[in-house]
Amino acid sequence: MSNSGGNRVVELVQYGLGGVGRALFGLVTENAQAIYNQLGVDLRYRALVDSGSVLHLDENSALSPQHLRHLAAGLQGTPPERLINQQGAVKKPSDLAVLATELDRLRSDDRGARLVVVDVSGASENIMSPVITAALRQGQRAVLANKRPLCGPIQEYRQLVAAAGTGANRLRYETTVGAALPVISTVNSLLDARDRIHRVNGTFSGTLAYLTSRLEEGVPYSQAVQEAKDKGFTEPDPRDDLGGVDVARKALILSRLLGNDLELKDVEIEPLYPVELAELDIPGFMKSLPQLDEEYAQRVSDAAAEGKVLRYLATVSEGKCRVGLEKVDKDSPFGRLQGTNNMIVFTTNRYNQSPLIVQGPGAGAEITASGVLSDILSMARK
Repeated sequence: MSNSGGNRVVELVQYGLGGVGRALFGLVTENAQAIYNQLGVDLRYRALVDSGSVLHLDENSALSPQHLRHLAAGLQGTPPERLINQQGAVKKPSDLAVLATELDRLRSDDRGARLVVVDVSGASENIMSPVITAALRQGQRAVLANKRPLCGPIQEYRQLVAAAGTGANRLRYETTVGAALPVISTVNSLLDARDRIHRVNGTFSGTLAYLTSRLEEGVPYSQAVQEAKDKGFTEPDPRDDLGGVDVARKALILSRLLGNDLELKDVEIEPLYPVELAELDIPGFMKSLPQLDEEYAQRVSDAAAEGKVLRYLATVSEGKCRVGLEKVDKDSPFGRLQGTNNMIVFTTNRYNQSPLIVQGPGAGAEITASGVLSDILSMARK
């Protein structure tokens, strides 16, 4: 593949090789030729980075479908191969150093390529915010599935957004809130159309949506959590879902997008377990859950007596952000929601009596990876 005519070369530096990262690498590798044929976008991997190592792909390997398919097969195996064991992989000096190497290489050639930093890691804002900001300040692009860089201190957030430039379409993060659901793009479209968003309500966790659905069906809390864990809906430690912090980060991203200068500590969070269970190991935590069955059964019963059901909702309004269990009318859109689907409801000047609703799967490695790829291609077509 060559950069001729209207074709565009897009070179990817991907941070993160967890479930989403491996799914994205496989998706790009499998479909690169079709994307080039249909869109004239030449996607090339230049570096893969995990928590401890980096694999810089040279000119030949970056253009070799056979090499990339072999690498993708290994990384997607059961169990997946480690990046450090791949030919050419080395212990990384730092994440910023990886970026610096690729920026130097980009400046040394004349192919007119665009560099996209893809953050599908779970790394903290302290690690990834400097990398993303540096890339943007160099005129490059970034796509995020990692929520943390957008949830750091407000000053760092402002610097990151400012580095992207107003209207430059060089920073996209659709999948940070609803996987492949068009949540961020809906907010931007409403704001561009000069609508005023008064409130956003949403179920932003497929895990907690499943949990409340099972509680509504009369399943004890401890059993519902165990089911969700057994089905792979929760993180290895279910408290990472039950604590509500992940939902709070999604709510904070929306709140900041709406212009609210809030910190994560400003989000009111209702966890679904008491603080005294926080220090237990995972087996101990799971064993302790039956003591919460009566409390949650009573909350379900109290809601039912009012013709309502429980849902774990995020509410974002001007200057305020809350996540926690809410009673909603059983025949309302949230009340009818079942399973692991997410739903986001926008109440605006124009969508007031009949709010705008976005609904669908809001989690899953393959779905999230498809949303990341969509973001990459959206920028490439500009």
